[in-house]
Amino acid sequence: MGSLEGMLDMVPGGGALKGQLAGADPEREMKRMEAIILSMTPKERANPQLIDGARKRRIARGSGVQPADINRLLKAREAMQKLAKQFGPGRKGKLGGLPRMYGQGGAGW
Repeated sequence: MGSLEGMLDMVPGGGALKGQLAGADPEREMKRMEAIILSMTPKERANPQLIDGARKRRIARGSGVQPADINRLLKAREAMQKLAKQFGPGRKGKLGGLPRMYGQGGAGW
């Protein structure tokens, strides 16, 4: 698929996200996020609201990160979930929130 930065170029609005990654190594960050997620139980992955302070400490020990990194990941997940809802199936057919992004949508975009 290519690098993470290359994929962001293909996503609408990805340029803004690419600017936020400046200075960070995106591949390393992805490995870190993967380690955090793999340190969670299946229930915690399905229901992140279950993750309290004690669970965050356990996950942090298992993935070799600080609890603050877990907080960042959970906030990023929440933001992505909100973004996904915008593009999810909407009231106006299959395109969901996509027409809002391009004005009225239809054949003219």
